[in-house]
Amino acid sequence: MKNFYVNILGCQQNEHDGVRIKYLLEKLGMVETDRKSADLIVIVACSVRQTAVDRVFGVIRNFKDKKILVAGCVLDSDKTKFEKRGVKFWDINKPETLKRLLKIRSKQSIAALMRQGERFSSSVPIMFGCNNFCTYCATAFTRGRERSRKFEEIVKDVEKLVCAGYKEILLLGQTINSYKDNETGQRLDDLFKRLNEIDGDFVISFTSNHPKDMTDKIIRAVSDLPKIKKEIHLPLQSGSDTILKAMNRPYSVKQYLEVIKKIKNANNNIAITTDVIVGFPGESEQDFQRTVKVFQSVGYRTAYINKYSPRPGTAAFKLGDPIPWEEKQRRWRILNDIVRNSTQRSRQ
Repeated sequence: MKNFYVNILGCQQNEHDGVRIKYLLEKLGMVETDRKSADLIVIVACSVRQTAVDRVFGVIRNFKDKKILVAGCVLDSDKTKFEKRGVKFWDINKPETLKRLLKIRSKQSIAALMRQGERFSSSVPIMFGCNNFCTYCATAFTRGRERSRKFEEIVKDVEKLVCAGYKEILLLGQTINSYKDNETGQRLDDLFKRLNEIDGDFVISFTSNHPKDMTDKIIRAVSDLPKIKKEIHLPLQSGSDTILKAMNRPYSVKQYLEVIKKIKNANNNIAITTDVIVGFPGESEQDFQRTVKVFQSVGYRTAYINKYSPRPGTAAFKLGDPIPWEEKQRRWRILNDIVRNSTQRSRQ
């Protein structure tokens, strides 16, 4: 195999992994090309929504003549389906297995090359996994329980990127505001303070947060430290307590809005962004209007509005998909218009 193409789906963690995979394959003597010309296609998959998984099967179906590997977030049930189609799963946490999958004879360490590839990404993962079993999401199953990296390792990674000239460095974690170095007890706000002390012209951004784990110390650090970007991504998912409970999101709308109030009181220049799902099973028009009310109240800078799609392997799958796609589209447009108008007003 001489040419490769890396197809990245999903979150920033997958983007980070994709950069490392590209570097690795180039160091193994392959050349990056487009999908049609590639001998090897590596798909960095996402299991959060069924539509993302369907896209993986679409690539497999349309490029049967190519060698295809799947990495990223993949449920065991999907791995079995891939195997039946002659497609192997590569667990990048066990990098050396790539040699067997691709019949690579090189004596170079795959793990070492993957680590070297991190220099070409402006992202730094500070923790992995998830302890929150939201009913619509498979991440807790595909990436395992939360594991935080050591505090000083993260600092060294950021220092290297600053020395390499990166101006914005993104810290990654599925629920990043629950970060904790288990040896030292240092938390995310402590990390912000330490990174703010590094010499250089750069800014630190971070994602994604969970409302239940947002602390006053984190908010104060974002507000006060000049090298921490004035932006907090705080997923809402729904403005209805009924739907939040069905999603297994352990906070109420009132509690969520209390966090928003704290952020705005600390520094009104902090931009707030969010994730939301429309058309979750059981979401009535009244439930949706409660989400509309939150959007109108908060004034989000950006919102990632997702139309619900049932995901096999998640707790919500048994609820079916009773809300028509056209209705999900309508709800998406309403929220999108609110965000667009809010953004326009903030720029005036």
